[in-house]
Amino acid sequence: MKKKILLIPLALLLVASLVACAAPAPAPAPAPAPAPAPAPAPAPAPAPAEPTEVITWKYQGHPAAGDRYHFAVERAAEQITAMSGGRLVVEFYTGGSIYPKTEEVYGVDAGILEMGMACPMYSLDKFPQASLFDMMSGGLTPVQMFMWHLRGGGDELAAEMWESALNVKYIAPAGHLPPELWAHSNRELKTAADIKGLKMRCAGEGGEILARMGAATVFFPADEIYESTQRGVLDAFECASPTINWGFGFQEVADYLYISPSRAPTDCSHVWVNRDAWEEIPDDLKMIVESVVRNVGFDYFSESTVLDDEYLVKFIDYGIKVELLPQAIVDEFLKVSMAYYDEQCAKDPFYAEIVESMRAFQVICAKQDIR
Repeated sequence: MKKKILLIPLALLLVASLVACAAPAPAPAPAPAPAPAPAPAPAPAPAPAEPTEVITWKYQGHPAAGDRYHFAVERAAEQITAMSGGRLVVEFYTGGSIYPKTEEVYGVDAGILEMGMACPMYSLDKFPQASLFDMMSGGLTPVQMFMWHLRGGGDELAAEMWESALNVKYIAPAGHLPPELWAHSNRELKTAADIKGLKMRCAGEGGEILARMGAATVFFPADEIYESTQRGVLDAFECASPTINWGFGFQEVADYLYISPSRAPTDCSHVWVNRDAWEEIPDDLKMIVESVVRNVGFDYFSESTVLDDEYLVKFIDYGIKVELLPQAIVDEFLKVSMAYYDEQCAKDPFYAEIVESMRAFQVICAKQDIR
């Protein structure tokens, strides 16, 4: 009995202990909230972009406003400006706007023009070889001249001629034209004897050759031909193509139109940039200028070929007597021209180098029937 009494308190103590163990633990104290991260310092504003430098060039070509050849100047200026993204703005001008017309290369040399275009033959007084780059009587056709300039050594020879004497960068031809009309005339031409005493406006070496045949030759810009013929100062004149000449109104002042590629198988202008201006522009702009001048030149030639056919019909419909130049005159002209070129070659080694280069390229084209 006594033993049972001792066990009862022990059991009660054990139960109390179990109850105490089963009681829930007190909730832990909440963790302190983390301190907010400091706001990042604002990024500095980017520096404003440097404004793109805009270079402006003045580009004058010899053609007058009424001369379609001026389109070659206008198109080149617009395309260079557009393709450069406005970094090189080329402003175009007609002949005489800034510098005397036909003397553009000297305006470029002096830095009055950054860019200029004119027929090489206009500088014949200072560059006796210049006319060869326009055309050589009995020589290369327009397509052959394009190729000769680009791959036959023509561009290198042209650069040597211009750049050795002037502060210019020779760029390229501004486009070779289809064969020039042999002559507009108010006198009928039947034989070589009819050339004697003919008062005729001529340019370049074709004029020198005609003078040897007895023509009384004179030169002045194309936009002065109309009035001079109308007043009787001229009996005849050579100038450009049906498309261009219709624009000048020559159908109103000359009764005959003679066709032959013998005097001028083609014609062209050269383009120059002032040397200092050229060296100031980056290489990508230089590539744009060179590419545009060549592309516009070939486009102008292609367009002229199509238009010349249309405008020749206009001359016929107007009542102009359009005829092939009599073969007797062609033969005599080519005979005199061959003697003239051989004579000039004997006097001038550089002249001879150009002629020999052209004749060699003519042989290459003949072998492949490239006309």
